[in-house]
Amino acid sequence: MKTNINRRNFIKIGSAAGGGLMLAFLLPEAGCNSNSNSAAAAACDPLQPSAYLKIESTGDITICFARQEMGQGVNTSLPMIVAEELDADWNKVKTEIMSFDAKIERADKPAFGGYFTTGGSQSVITDWNEMRRVGAAAKAMLVKAAADKWKIPESQCSTANGAVTNKNNNASLSYGELVCDAIKLPVPKDVKLKDPKDFTLVGKALPKKNLKTILTGNAKYGIDVKVPGMVYAVVERCPVLGGRVKSVDDSACKQVNGFVKTIQFEGTSAPMNLHAGVAVIASNVWSAMKARNVLKVVWDEGNKNHESTDELFAKFESRSKQKPANEIYTKGDAAKANNPVGNMLESAYAAPFLAHGTMEPVNMVASVKKDSCEVWGGSQWPEFPVPEIAKELGIDAKNIKINLAYIGGGFGRRLFYDYILEAVKIAKQHEAPVKVIWDRVDDIRNDAYRPANYHRMKASWSNDGKMLTWQHHVLSTSVNVMLEGPETKNPAEILGGASSDFWYDVPNVHTAYSHVDFNLNRGWVRAVEICMNVFPIESFIDEVALKMKKDPLQFRLDLLSTMPKRTDQGLNQDPKRVAAVLELAAEKIGYSSPRQANHYIGLATHAFAFCPSYAAHAIEIEMVGPKKFRIIKVIAAVDCGIVVNPDGMKNQIEGGLAFALSQALKGEITVKNSRVEQDSFFNYNPLRFNEMPDIEVHYIQSNETPGGIGEVGLPTVAPALCNALAAAGSRPYRLPIKKDGFEWV
Repeated sequence: MKTNINRRNFIKIGSAAGGGLMLAFLLPEAGCNSNSNSAAAAACDPLQPSAYLKIESTGDITICFARQEMGQGVNTSLPMIVAEELDADWNKVKTEIMSFDAKIERADKPAFGGYFTTGGSQSVITDWNEMRRVGAAAKAMLVKAAADKWKIPESQCSTANGAVTNKNNNASLSYGELVCDAIKLPVPKDVKLKDPKDFTLVGKALPKKNLKTILTGNAKYGIDVKVPGMVYAVVERCPVLGGRVKSVDDSACKQVNGFVKTIQFEGTSAPMNLHAGVAVIASNVWSAMKARNVLKVVWDEGNKNHESTDELFAKFESRSKQKPANEIYTKGDAAKANNPVGNMLESAYAAPFLAHGTMEPVNMVASVKKDSCEVWGGSQWPEFPVPEIAKELGIDAKNIKINLAYIGGGFGRRLFYDYILEAVKIAKQHEAPVKVIWDRVDDIRNDAYRPANYHRMKASWSNDGKMLTWQHHVLSTSVNVMLEGPETKNPAEILGGASSDFWYDVPNVHTAYSHVDFNLNRGWVRAVEICMNVFPIESFIDEVALKMKKDPLQFRLDLLSTMPKRTDQGLNQDPKRVAAVLELAAEKIGYSSPRQANHYIGLATHAFAFCPSYAAHAIEIEMVGPKKFRIIKVIAAVDCGIVVNPDGMKNQIEGGLAFALSQALKGEITVKNSRVEQDSFFNYNPLRFNEMPDIEVHYIQSNETPGGIGEVGLPTVAPALCNALAAAGSRPYRLPIKKDGFEWV
């Protein structure tokens, strides 16, 4: 009897039988450029005013999205924007990943790396206007076609639910019935967009388009990709970045059924800092893993193989008291205004390296031929690796094809292409396509980690209670140095309040940065510098308020009340919106209400200057012993302008909370002898389902242009929690807070 087994069925069966591994089949569906119409389509099909939209005579509407779907919901929010302006029937709309080779012609320029690049909470922000224009242009063509057919002015037509209606007699034509006439019309360049008050779809809470396939295990991700003739590879990598292969003994591997051969490859330096390795090729992944277990490799680790995070933080502490390497932002004269005696506070905060910990570890299929290359898998920045692949293979970049697939969690990990380059390096030494799979250990030990960081903060105030100075010395292991090398002109990690985007009104401000080198690959992790800097800023502002015997909420509101709105220096920052989310969080948690014994509340807020959104968290805890607490409730308050899909926004904030609490309570990557000590979710421990506290997400109704949301909900979680603990009597200065002796129950 022949039985089809998909990956998840295999996991169930394989767990019982201990058998081999079989992966499901996926080739990414063709995008909107493919003309993959149904058999019933007419010869004139489809109406396709842009690469993002296709309307067929059957009435089927397909909306493509170029941004990469990795759980954040762009496969729903971006099509919603098109469907809103189109007045489409959402129930009949299909959505698809756009083919990377699709020809995109847009009125605006690419942002943040390109039209397919997905990161920095930029997707809705940068596609908002274009998606609206796409829907509006198609609607205008359909209305013109209907008006011509009825011989009436277009103003006598209305649209709703995928049809045009004649206002004079209520006659109606579906969009499908109008396709063959509309396709003959020119695509209008100037179209009238809806007034936001007329939105009927944008602002509705809708589930993800692929929610059912996710919940039933049928969603296909990069790790499900299978191409004809492919073999599998797992890689033994040099444990020290910059090391090399000295010798390889694969004689024992040859005793493993399915083993094919081993392939050596050299590591690379900036920008991707790929570890050198030995790939074990086999006919199935289980055989590859078994063979890797008996592979013997001797490494030349180089001379940077004795570094440790303990030594790094000691360097941070010492260096923080010296003159900073880079002056970042100066307002007034913070050095001269340090007075009067006694009205000053100085503190230091620290946070460790962090891994991304995506549910789907990175993976990639690569096929290399004489003068061409094709890869399959998930990437947040598919534009990024193309030049490097071309350089590696010595081929023309136009002969490189990238096939994109759904991503099982990104958080910035797949903005890097080390795993793509690694797959290409291996595939170029093998005649068949190679699928390189990283397991959880590979993933945790060879990530591009969020930099460890340290902050020395100083503030002073007058005798009448007015803030005089604010000084912030940021120290980190710079991402830009890792990407661009030590000669980079911009090493600083200063976004998120450690530059001109500091959102409180203090007359004398000085911020500065120092890079401390460390031999570990670094990269962007969700919320990046903002997360790094908001923890010390919102902890220290709270600490100053308590030192001045002021209420932390009112202290913040007072500093925001005199702060001007700023649109200069690349900023788009409105202090009234910062104050509004802070007040909303305080109201919803009952900040001013009587509290039970041993219950304490902490607050924190921030402004995302580069994707104008604002967030605040309020956290209520109960102390159950000295430095032992439980989290009672978390309130998240958000202002991200127009909320396209409130359900997606809520999911993002809830997911951000889980991510941020994991970091605050548990998350830490430590290094000894230049080797990462963690290797799985047992010792790099994300929040479990049963550990998730009660959370409420509130947002401010707004007609402001949409801002970002993917990263906005993270930065204020840790400081809000730490401020609650400080209200109870003892403040954490290091993350995770267990390092300062706090215990969470």
